[in-house]
Amino acid sequence: MPIYETVCILHPELSEARVKNVIEGMQKTLEQSQAGLLQVEEWGMRNLAYDIQKQRRGYYVRLEYESPPQAVKDFERGLRLSEDTMRFLSVARSAPSDGQSPIPPGGVTDRSPVHPPEASPEPMPAEAHPAPSAPVENAESAQSEVAAAAPAEAPAESESTETAEAQPDSEGEANEE
Repeated sequence: MPIYETVCILHPELSEARVKNVIEGMQKTLEQSQAGLLQVEEWGMRNLAYDIQKQRRGYYVRLEYESPPQAVKDFERGLRLSEDTMRFLSVARSAPSDGQSPIPPGGVTDRSPVHPPEASPEPMPAEAHPAPSAPVENAESAQSEVAAAAPAEAPAESESTETAEAQPDSEGEANEE
């Protein structure tokens, strides 16, 4: 039988007793459909990456089980109809997990950066950094510096009209307008 993993986010306002009843109900549903539970983990209350149903937190539960594909569809249908479940995701696994939870026991419960400051990317090369400019004393010198730094360009309109006049039309004569 294929191995599946389902992570559910339960509503944060559920009491502890109700959370236990919901998890037991999930386990019973899977057992009734000939699924073999391999692992059930309660990750607890966590901050969400974005608001779901106007909630910023949710109670996470992870179930790993062997099951026929039809049983997973029935299990997901039950989760979809439940008012206690805000979100869930089921994935097929190639092999059972090694028993080590992807969430550490203490876990990350705030929205702090994922990487510590020591793991910051390498600094940009010197060519990529803009050169520091000297302080500008008055507005006229600032305008002249900007004008000197900008490359000189010929107006685009004059080029297009000159090339149109020099091109012969279909009869071999030059355009005269």
